[in-house]
Amino acid sequence: MRFELNIDYPPEKMERSRARMAAWQKFRHVDRVPVQYCVVPRYFAPLFKLRYLDFFHDAETHYHWLLQFAKYRFENIPEDVCTAPAVWVCPYFDNVIPPSGHGGEISWSADETPRAIPVIHTIEEMERFEVAAPDTGLRGTAIKWWAIMKELATQTKVTFNGQPGRVDTGLNVGGLSPHMIAVDLVGEDFYWWILEYPEECHRFLQKITQGEIAAEEHARRLQGLPLTGDSHALAEDSAQIMSAAQFKEFCVPYSRAIFERFGQNERGVHMCGNSTHLHQVLKDDLKMTMFAYFGYMVPPKVAAANLGGISRLMGNLSPMLMKDCSYQQVKQAAHECIEAMGPCGGLLLADGANVCPGTPIESFRAIMDAAEEYGLGEGKLPRENSP
Repeated sequence: MRFELNIDYPPEKMERSRARMAAWQKFRHVDRVPVQYCVVPRYFAPLFKLRYLDFFHDAETHYHWLLQFAKYRFENIPEDVCTAPAVWVCPYFDNVIPPSGHGGEISWSADETPRAIPVIHTIEEMERFEVAAPDTGLRGTAIKWWAIMKELATQTKVTFNGQPGRVDTGLNVGGLSPHMIAVDLVGEDFYWWILEYPEECHRFLQKITQGEIAAEEHARRLQGLPLTGDSHALAEDSAQIMSAAQFKEFCVPYSRAIFERFGQNERGVHMCGNSTHLHQVLKDDLKMTMFAYFGYMVPPKVAAANLGGISRLMGNLSPMLMKDCSYQQVKQAAHECIEAMGPCGGLLLADGANVCPGTPIESFRAIMDAAEEYGLGEGKLPRENSP
């Protein structure tokens, strides 16, 4: 075998995590709320003394490091992410695949995440924008790397505590809302363009939406998947500074078009920052079923009051608190999250959002300790066997 990986992770622990995640889907719990983090390659690179730019050197290098990161995560970070004897790998380019797929330029640096550079500077340029082919830019790179990684997976031996495992490969070419992509391509000017040139902006957003749907369908064809789907998630990070009225006009129609195609039952939305003023629109207009790693600036009690019992909630501990504060401070914050949102059901305790490089393992342990202690406490969480 070309690659070999033995992961110290017992099957019974996987099964407990699998049961917790299944109960979470039904707004129930079996023993405690599940715990899972938005912890991505930029967190792991410094631990392996890897220059982040080198992570993107080629498909095989990328694959190798994704395996190493997964092993470290399973063995060291206490959470419920491992629910089967499998390592899941997917070409990963942070958040820049969609803007690159629409012709945007990408800035690369040694130890920072790649960033989209605005390439549209005038209304005239925006009006000339055309829908790109579904394999443009980094979308084409991701497709090529996925094909290579599929082959590498057949040359990989994975075991979990000596028992056979596997590598599953995936291809994700989207995940950002049309509005978020528009801001990547135009920059901050787009916020005032929607006020001064609304018709032109709507045409632009419609083209981006067409391109996103075409790219997702293309990726599904390559993977042999149906061209429509039951579950889809989008990031709306660029929208939390907008008013509810602006969000309804310039975000909802385009994200909803994508959800209607690929998220017919399950609709996840991620939004950093303080999104409190948009919760009603997310619930009523986008029909959100999961608020994924939502921003720590939303008070847990507010999230529970606005969305509890309707949308599953994934969040929302401050990443900075996790990185810089003591075990006891992190544990207390986690306890407050569970106390506020846990009784609603459907809570996955997590960061809000994106774990910072340098976050100590002690902080992850503090969060798990809070979850386990609360689960054994006063019985305020809706149990799996409840009617």
